[in-house]
Amino acid sequence: MTRAGTFKPMSGVRITLAPPTPIHDSHEIESCWDQLCAERPRLFDGPILSFLSEESGLIRAKRDTYKHLVVQTEKPELIDPPVMQLSVTGVLIAHDNEDKPHVLLGRRSEDTRIYGSLWELGPSGGLDPPAHDITSLDEFSVIRQLQIECQDELGIKGVFTSHSILGLIDDHLAMSTDIVVRLDLQRKVDELIASTSNWEYMETLWVPADRLVEFGEKNQTIPPTGALIPIVANMLTD
Repeated sequence: MTRAGTFKPMSGVRITLAPPTPIHDSHEIESCWDQLCAERPRLFDGPILSFLSEESGLIRAKRDTYKHLVVQTEKPELIDPPVMQLSVTGVLIAHDNEDKPHVLLGRRSEDTRIYGSLWELGPSGGLDPPAHDITSLDEFSVIRQLQIECQDELGIKGVFTSHSILGLIDDHLAMSTDIVVRLDLQRKVDELIASTSNWEYMETLWVPADRLVEFGEKNQTIPPTGALIPIVANMLTD
């Protein structure tokens, strides 16, 4: 597993799921969860995928719960082994009328579970587990989920001209391992004013690729985005 904020390049991805096992939560887990829900009314439990390992683009994951992910941030001793949510982060790229590439960044709402008011490459989100009789996910399943995130979180619809898997990045504070995906949009930047009507983002910006590093130096970003900014900038300005 990579260290927090470090990036492992990949050119493709496949996900295989461990057989589902019954989950029986202790009284201590239930009590902690009830207290957290009382403090944060937006919390709700649901199925997630937890990252186990990766080799040559093949990711092993298991089914788990959002409850476990949240409880371990307060009482990590209750969740063993720990949960690393398998997620996806988008690197959205669009061009202006002079064909210069721009990259989308969003400023997280203060109501989010973690990193409130910090900037991130986005959208991002946990991968939804498939039906229980499905034991693997292909690359296009990951892309489809990211496209749904684009629409639901940012209101961005339309044609993506290309996509590519860039790699994996870990975040041991948020307890997530993200598949980083580049999505190139067909529409121009001035046609893609991203919506902030979704509660997860306070603000969004399309940042010119040649000013991306400067943006990261002048603004607070989540650790994975801080690690990815120079990589993305080099990719787009070479």
